[in-house]
Amino acid sequence: MSPRELLWADSEIYHRRLEKSGIGLIAVQRALSADRQLVRGIDEFLRLYEWVARADPSQFTQVWRDPGSYFWIRRAVHFLASCRGEPLGTVEREYCTEVGADSPLEALARHLGEFKPFALALGIIAGKDVSFSEPFEALLPLAIPGTPFVLAGDTPATISGFSQGAIEVLNPRRTLPVSDTGSTASNGVRVEVCPIVSCDEVSVFLNPATFHLPGIGIPRGWTELPLAFQFEHAGLVMDALSAIRRFQPWTFSHLAAGLHTIALKPYDEIFVNVTASELPGAFVCTVPSDPYVLASSFIHEFHHNTLFGIEEQGPFFEASDQDEIEGENHYSPWVETLRPLHGILHAVYVFLPVFRFWSAILRDASLNETRLAFAREQLARIPVQLQIGVNQLRRHARFTPLGSMLVEAMATEATQAQEDARTMGITLKTPVIGITASGALRPLIRAGRQVTVGESLLEHLEAGDVLGECAEEKALLAGAVNG
Repeated sequence: MSPRELLWADSEIYHRRLEKSGIGLIAVQRALSADRQLVRGIDEFLRLYEWVARADPSQFTQVWRDPGSYFWIRRAVHFLASCRGEPLGTVEREYCTEVGADSPLEALARHLGEFKPFALALGIIAGKDVSFSEPFEALLPLAIPGTPFVLAGDTPATISGFSQGAIEVLNPRRTLPVSDTGSTASNGVRVEVCPIVSCDEVSVFLNPATFHLPGIGIPRGWTELPLAFQFEHAGLVMDALSAIRRFQPWTFSHLAAGLHTIALKPYDEIFVNVTASELPGAFVCTVPSDPYVLASSFIHEFHHNTLFGIEEQGPFFEASDQDEIEGENHYSPWVETLRPLHGILHAVYVFLPVFRFWSAILRDASLNETRLAFAREQLARIPVQLQIGVNQLRRHARFTPLGSMLVEAMATEATQAQEDARTMGITLKTPVIGITASGALRPLIRAGRQVTVGESLLEHLEAGDVLGECAEEKALLAGAVNG
């Protein structure tokens, strides 16, 4: 497979990641079967595992395709390794802090209990009863994997199983029929349904509760947003997906294979979207009012997912004395703080399809002038950012053969983006078009005139390149701005 095919055409990476998590589940079951005295809860996990293993394969796949299954497997494998002396990873340390676990053994015992929502989900999908010997204490909201159901409320819910179409809860004992969504029990615990947006073969849950997981690093306020906010913007999501289908059909086909869940959030002080490597097929996205800007964000975040999947082919970086994954050591033209090389590589990758999206819009020329002005701004900005990102990687990274092959392929495409922009008459004198808090597109005015893309890029570099890594790019930008 050529580098270009691996970067943009291989839609099987999403299925391979699903297969990997399934194999991981088998490995966890075998490890725990061989050491039943390791922690409490192993016997019940093994009993539920056997119940799940007898399920209809299509129903199991519906559950296990949920992004949370990959998160569960990763934590289980890492906690098992830590129980045998391996150091805890970053997510595992955050997990322990968040749940108050003092050791990997304690964390593993708790985590095995968190397999129960998957058994619960399978019971709901298959219409089969399942019971828990030790009830599961669920912190709400709880997204029930592979389904649109969310257990919501103001207090934790103690779940004892699923029987006759209803979730059984304790304290006090009662049932919550999944067919009776939205009703409120005595303590406020209820079953809700998240919206599902379908556009041709793409179908996506809008469910912030999917991200309500310990250690994942997603702000709690985002994961607890009411589903009413998701319903309110479901039409905007449909418009954004339709824009991708129209202007970037090859990405649209990948969405059908790999996208599962989006959590929409309102604009806050920082216009930010988040993709977690631990939740394949899912991301959090700020809602602007413009569907084309939202479509651009979807393309951006989804391709982070894609590159995380490609990385499972092997590492991109050789081992060195700097932390390429988490060490914030280098200037990036996309953010205000120093970034790890891994973050810069991801930015180069995801902004290539974003550039192509806005390029297709500008070539089509059928949208209104405000959107076309924003497209021109993006086509002026992104090629310069791509080149700076490539230069930073070439200066500072030590790549594996796989990493070198892919980065050089991206570098070639970054050069082509510069040529495409020139061909369309785009220059650094293009005015900046900003996004307001409400998501509207507006020119950036300063001292009575519009700020240009070249000026904004130069200002960002002068403020952010505190280590003086990009003197050559600074000189070129200054020449373009002042010439």
